[in-house]
This record gives sequence, structure tokens and C-alpha cells, in this order.
Amino acid sequence: MNIEILEALLIDRALGHLSPEVEVLLAEHLAANAAAARSAAELCETVALASSVLQPPAPRLVLPPPAVAIFPPRRARRVLALAASFAAGAGVALLALRGTAPQPAPANVRASAPATVVAHAPSLRRVESNPALRALPFWSKERAVTLAAAKQSNR
Repeated sequence: MNIEILEALLIDRALGHLSPEVEVLLAEHLAANAAAARSAAELCETVALASSVLQPPAPRLVLPPPAVAIFPPRRARRVLALAASFAAGAGVALLALRGTAPQPAPANVRASAPATVVAHAPSLRRVESNPALRALPFWSKERAVTLAAAKQSNR
């Protein structure tokens, strides 16, 4: 028997891929040939070691799409809950503010109020048109002090 065919048959036998008829014929050949039996034993050990070392491939991980990976559903629910609570709070605040609208002033106070606003309006416009004042942030303390000083000087 050719050595290449013998090795292929021995590998198939070690892996369990031989039919029973071919297995019987190979056993008879190995019994008749001692050198072939030694090489068969070595080859069986080698195949056994190789198959024990080789492991089945690890299962392939299925990664979620990038958008889901960045923003997982658990995190999305938290953000949606925060947004809903913010919207509910804003709605309640608007309803509360609408219910506490300022009452109209009496008729005699209403007539005098526009006159004072008109009297102060030109001087306030000059102060607000000042570039140094415009450079200040809207809610800054310096801006509030400057505008209050302008109102005091007009009185």
C-alpha cells in the first residue's frame, strides 16, 4: 500500500470517518505490516493531540448598530422620562402663572403710569445705547447697577 494512501486512511480512522469495511481491511494490513502499525500508532497520537488542542471557534458576537451602542434603550428611557417630567413641570408652571396674572391697576393709577414711563424712556434709551453697557451680559450686576443709577438720576 502506498504511504500517502495509508496516512490518509489512518487520519480518517483516527477522526472516525472510515466505513466499517475499510476499517477491517486497514486493521488486517496493519496486523500484517509491523512498520505500518508503528507509524499508525504515532499518527493516531498526533491526531488525538491535534484534535484536543483545537477548540471549536468561539461564537461570533453580534454587535448592535452604532446608534443603539451609543444610546442603549435603558438610557433612552431615562432621558425620555426626564424630558416628560420637564414638560409636565413646565406645563404646571404655566398654569400656575396664568392663574396668578396681575390684577389691573385702578383707573387713577393707570392714567399716571404711562406718563412716568414716557418721561424715563428717552434717558433709558441713551443709557442702553451706550456700547460699554451693551458689552455687559444681560443679567450682570454691573448692568443692573448702571440702569438703576440712570433711573435714579432721572427722578
